[in-house]
Amino acid sequence: MKLHELKQAYNEVARNMRNLHDNIGDTTWTDEQRSQWTEMKKKLDGFDEQIKREEALRDADQRFVEEHEEEHRNNQESEERGGESADEQRAAAFDAFLRQGMSEMTAEQRQILREMRAQATSPGEKGGYTVPTQMLNMIYESMKDYGGLAGVAQIMTTDSGNPIEWPTSNGTAEEGVLLGENQEAAEEDVEFGMETLGAVKLTSKVIRVSNELLNDSGVNIEAFLANRIGQRIGRGEAKYLVQGTGAGTPKQPTGLQAAVTSVTNAAANNEFTWQEVNALIHSIDPAYRRAAGFRIGFNDNTLKLLTEMEDLQGRPLWLPAVAGATPATILGRQYFVDQGIADIADNAKFMYAGDFQQFIIRRVRYMVLKRLVERYAEFDQTGFLAFHRFDCVLQDTAAIKALAGPVV
Repeated sequence: MKLHELKQAYNEVARNMRNLHDNIGDTTWTDEQRSQWTEMKKKLDGFDEQIKREEALRDADQRFVEEHEEEHRNNQESEERGGESADEQRAAAFDAFLRQGMSEMTAEQRQILREMRAQATSPGEKGGYTVPTQMLNMIYESMKDYGGLAGVAQIMTTDSGNPIEWPTSNGTAEEGVLLGENQEAAEEDVEFGMETLGAVKLTSKVIRVSNELLNDSGVNIEAFLANRIGQRIGRGEAKYLVQGTGAGTPKQPTGLQAAVTSVTNAAANNEFTWQEVNALIHSIDPAYRRAAGFRIGFNDNTLKLLTEMEDLQGRPLWLPAVAGATPATILGRQYFVDQGIADIADNAKFMYAGDFQQFIIRRVRYMVLKRLVERYAEFDQTGFLAFHRFDCVLQDTAAIKALAGPVV
């Protein structure tokens, strides 16, 4: 089957599963209905595996096309066209820098590159150059695959990394009061915390590239590096957005795990019940549960357990997505998967629920890239080192709560 046929088949099975679930309603499931659901779930999992394989092959084909698009473009008949835009000139100059370094660039390209020199705020960035917009977009696109939290949080992009004093509070503690005629409005001191939303620096570590690859004009070197940088930066950022302690040297961001302090505990350290998940959801103020950003978050191991769980009527907690119609849900709630979230264990926060738009991720708009020539000259390789700056803060401490293993 072709990819679009596999997706249509997946959607058809998912739709039938949802229809079965809705038609049974609140009554207890029979063995026949349970067997019917199990068979459809097996089919759904089979289609899902085939879709993943087909998409992986398609992604590989697309990367091949992108990496060789320059060669394809050079083989086409050239046509007269107007002068290049400023973005195109920067992209061409940056490509020449990546491949050859400053020594082989034209005077015009060197001038453009000098204008792209990073305004370093720390010693590590000295001598680097800001990544052009097109390549930066490719890096951000690659980063999406490595952190589910960033996909549901509020992203704030700033031009600089200067510290921002960011107020935090418990939103459920604030409410208005009635005011009689000719009465003076009373004052109420709302208790605000104050966090510093800074810009910690994350490095990709050195990416070594053979000079043969750099000198191959048919390879889109920007796409190649963007993919590698996106993988490393994406995994690193995702880890600290969840697991950052807010302490250490260098100081880590205050990630979700440290920022969420309101916790309910499961009874066991190796399993949990649907009632405990439901209790977590309902421990959150209804105003947050109605918010568009309300989600449940956990890792893939926890998702696997949830897809196999049933309520007291034998109904599954998990319902599959139908493309273009309905997202996948747990107990009727949308969810996200982030591998930075812990497995269930003693004292471990393994599930979160709340309005994740109250979790702010601050990213500095520019990314710096350094080219290292001499360090790997004996291997006939060139090193590249990228720097990314970000931070995070939970601005409403009542908006997100956690389910954790038992306290020991």
